[in-house]
Amino acid sequence: MSEATNTAPHLLSLKVMRLSRPSFVQVNPIPFEQAPTLPANAALTQAAENDITSLSEPVQPPIADLLNLNSPVLPPSSLNIRDFGLSDLLTVPSSFGNIYLGETFSSYLCVNNESGSAVQDVGIKAELQTASQRFTLADTLGGATPRASVTSVASSNSADTSFSSSIATRVPLLPTQSAEFIIHHEIKELGVHILVCSVHYSTSSGERRFFRKFYKFQVLNPLAVKTKVNSLQDGRVFLEAQVQNVANETMYLEKMRFEANELFQFHDLNTIITVNDSAAVDGPRGIKAGPVVGATEDGAVYLSPQDTRQYLYMLQPKKPQDSVARTTPTLGKLDIMWRTHLGQTGRLQTAQLSRKVPPIEPYDIAVIATPDRIHAERPFSVTCRLRNNLVSETLRLSIHGVKSKMSSVLLMGPSERSFGNIGPLEHVDFELNFFPLLAGLHKISGFRLNEMVSGTSRDVDNLVDVYVWQTA
Repeated sequence: MSEATNTAPHLLSLKVMRLSRPSFVQVNPIPFEQAPTLPANAALTQAAENDITSLSEPVQPPIADLLNLNSPVLPPSSLNIRDFGLSDLLTVPSSFGNIYLGETFSSYLCVNNESGSAVQDVGIKAELQTASQRFTLADTLGGATPRASVTSVASSNSADTSFSSSIATRVPLLPTQSAEFIIHHEIKELGVHILVCSVHYSTSSGERRFFRKFYKFQVLNPLAVKTKVNSLQDGRVFLEAQVQNVANETMYLEKMRFEANELFQFHDLNTIITVNDSAAVDGPRGIKAGPVVGATEDGAVYLSPQDTRQYLYMLQPKKPQDSVARTTPTLGKLDIMWRTHLGQTGRLQTAQLSRKVPPIEPYDIAVIATPDRIHAERPFSVTCRLRNNLVSETLRLSIHGVKSKMSSVLLMGPSERSFGNIGPLEHVDFELNFFPLLAGLHKISGFRLNEMVSGTSRDVDNLVDVYVWQTA
């Protein structure tokens, strides 16, 4: 048998169709008066009893009451899809449509014998080519086909293609017979994709022939993710993620999960803050976290085209003095799962969300403990931590209070304290005593850190914010 090189018409034809979910047929609803006393409305209301597009069972009064002008007007008890311009009919897409990153591409392949003679050894190979990779989705020519990627379809006019999807099989086709396959592939790359389909067969005279077809389509991005990062001196990082639906259809967010870098532990701040009954007496201590807001909150999971939703996370280094965590640019990634019309699923995992690494001061101070309740004109103390952030130098640090820069919370005791030598990446914990003059929200400020060896200093404009209660 020889390989055919002529350009004679082929005995087989190949049809390729993308499989996608149908949609409701849109119609123009006929407007009518809502007053139930009109005969036309009475007829339409009675007809709605058997309307399969009704979302709830209507409760209808008798016709005599509907025609009686003195009868009370009843509120509508049902909601019909026809009121939204939708019918009870489904339609398949008339074009290829858009396919988005994270969705599953499904296609129907049909090899049909359109000649008057039988053909032998019919085989097909379907490959999906991207800018960087090439995937084999179906191969009955001699290579094994992944079990999850291709499914044979049998019909009354099809050849016997009930073979195992993991074994290469060729089939004969009599006139008007066809071999049908369904292929699936999860889209993981953006850009141009090319579906390459090759069909091989042998004629009744033993001549081998083949032809190849190409189908090109573009994969679009369904979501746009923007981030805002605020890094604090104590190592905490606040990450705000803005997720925007840039597709042409509404999305139902089914899952939104943040996977933090292994150097961090994170707290999900997407919560509703509710207040206990005791909040009026106990104040802020009565506040507790409510249910999670996000992809698990009912009524707040739909994203219309161009809509944006924000999520907030707080990250902390697992080791308080971990210099690697404080200087790493990568924070983590988002795992997003959604559904579109009629339940079609999509999943997208972002690349590592990054930040601009903030400059680290050679030394700093932070408050690590404050009293649960502070009253006006009553002394209180806070626990502070003075840190040396350098990895190879020892610092000699001191703290000095500047009374002119202090607010309504004044420092008690000596205005200057020296801590001697502090080794690389080490810290010293100490207490400062204060006297609050007025009730309300105040910031503790008016301090200066001094380094004795280099002679450098830095001002601390805001050590911590405290709420002072009125003395009973």
